[in-house]
Amino acid sequence: MVALVNLINVVLTPIFDVICWPFRALAPVWALTVISFASGIFLVWLFGKTSDQDRIHEIRDRIRGNLIGVRLFQHDIGVVLSLQGRIFGDTFRFMRLALVPLVIMMVPVVLIMTQLNLRFAVRPLETGEPVLVKALVRDATALDRPIALDVPDGVVIETPPVKIRSTREIAWRLRVDRPGDHALVVRVGEDTIEKRIAGGTRWGSVVQLRSGRGMLDTLLYPGEPPIATSLSIEAIEIAYPPLEMHLLGFSVDWLIGFFVLSMVCGFAFKGVLGVEV
Repeated sequence: MVALVNLINVVLTPIFDVICWPFRALAPVWALTVISFASGIFLVWLFGKTSDQDRIHEIRDRIRGNLIGVRLFQHDIGVVLSLQGRIFGDTFRFMRLALVPLVIMMVPVVLIMTQLNLRFAVRPLETGEPVLVKALVRDATALDRPIALDVPDGVVIETPPVKIRSTREIAWRLRVDRPGDHALVVRVGEDTIEKRIAGGTRWGSVVQLRSGRGMLDTLLYPGEPPIATSLSIEAIEIAYPPLEMHLLGFSVDWLIGFFVLSMVCGFAFKGVLGVEV
């Protein structure tokens, strides 16, 4: 499964790079907005294709009719209670009809979110900005082996490695003195793993974690291949600062912005697409 997820990442990451490329000179919220709008339209279309639209339309009409009945017969408690019972029953029937389409929709939603997290969760390091780099080993005994971190020109190691045996971690503090994408090499004994570190002022793909801990990490952190399980190094993480994003003058997390914008666009276009939601 790890290999399959990595293959999906290898296919999707350059596609999203191409989508985001025209917006690289603009604030990241513009790319997020376009992707969110397109995602909202696509997800509503997908819901329409995977759901029983005739049955949903019938249930929706019954719910609307019963709601009107509640208003008309609001002084007759017996009738109101009967209508409310029918409304609750139809609501649960609608939820049952929507369950399978929603489960199917979760697949593209998760894949889109992982790609957005790669680009909008954190930002590259500014020139001279320090950052913490952590390597996690699979067994604490690996900390007794020779440990080193190789850095290219433009990256400076500010502190020697700090070993934390209780958490199986090795930590360094670095700074990037030159913009660009640089390759770090972590060495633990004879095992070596490369990790990219990004510097600059433009937003873009920034891989926080390269991991060998299984399918979930591979799914959540695309951009770099997973670490082989045969190596003593389990994961390498760079503690990048968060990317600040503003929407309509307010600071907003990319995840909230994505859900709000995609839902607004999806509901706005459901009539155009002829989909009952």
